[in-house]
Formats: sequence, structure tokens, C-alpha cells
Amino acid sequence: MSSIVAKFILEILGRPPEHLTSSLSELVTKLGTEKGTSIVSKELHKPKPVEKTDNLWTAFAEIEIKFDSLQHFFNTIIMYMPAHVEIVEPDSFKINSFEINELANFMISRLHNYDAITKKLMGEREILIGKLEHLRKGGKMEDVFAKPQTPQNVQPKIENQIEKKKKSKKKK
Repeated sequence: MSSIVAKFILEILGRPPEHLTSSLSELVTKLGTEKGTSIVSKELHKPKPVEKTDNLWTAFAEIEIKFDSLQHFFNTIIMYMPAHVEIVEPDSFKINSFEINELANFMISRLHNYDAITKKLMGEREILIGKLEHLRKGGKMEDVFAKPQTPQNVQPKIENQIEKKKKSKKKK
């Protein structure tokens, strides 16, 4: 497969506007150092205030990039998540099944990685919400920082609870 030339629009949102300018410049510079990419041209636009918000700004860059391969192209899309992509060259692709398989497996591995990260963060979020709820209900701070429950230290507690239930049923 020959090289690919594409235009990307990268957009960032935040404050202060000076920070956006430097961050966008650093992002474009970093993109140009990625393996299999070279920047053909770039235009960084000045930050503008976002309508109907308090002190929030947006800035964007238009970048034309040459990619050594389709895999480098998709890797950059996944890593930088541009707001818009337009392939300039070539007009059409001739791709064999091996290249499609390689690309599909690359994308699947990235998606699995993001899925694992998301699941971990969701689990941590639930733990934090539980701890905050405990404090909100008047729980002790020491309980929040207690040793986390693991299968090894949960099992004896579960067995004790089962025994207590059995004993209370026998008394009735």
C-alpha cells in the first residue's frame, strides 16, 4: 500500500486562551513526531470564546499529514481523535485481505484496551460513590480508608453472616 495524505482538524476546548494556543501547538508538534507520519502543512487558528458559556474558549488546527501506511493513518485517528478527517490522496485504494485483517486486529486490540480502561474506571467510580454515600449518611472516615474487600477477607465475613442467619432461623 502506498502512502496516504489526509487533512485533519484537531479542536480543543478550555481556558485560558493562552493555554489553548500552547497546548494545540504542542499537540500538532507531537503528532508530527509519530512513527509513520510527517506533517505536510499546518495552520493553527487563534482561540475564540464559546457562545453561551462563561470564559470557555475553543481553538483548532488544520493539518495536512502524510502517512506511510493505512495502519499509521488509523492509529493517528484513534490516538488523536480529530474533529474531522479528509483523505486527499490517493483517490482510491486497492487493499488485500491480509492488510484488512491486520488493520481490523489492530483496531480490535485498541478497542479492547479502551474497554478495559473504561471498565476499571467505572468500577473505581462505583467504589468512590459508595464511599461518598457512606460519609453522607454519617459514616466514619476510618471506614472509608479501611482495607478494601478482597475475596480472601470477604469469604470469612460471608460465612459468619450465613451462620448468624442459620442461628436466627433455628431460634424461631
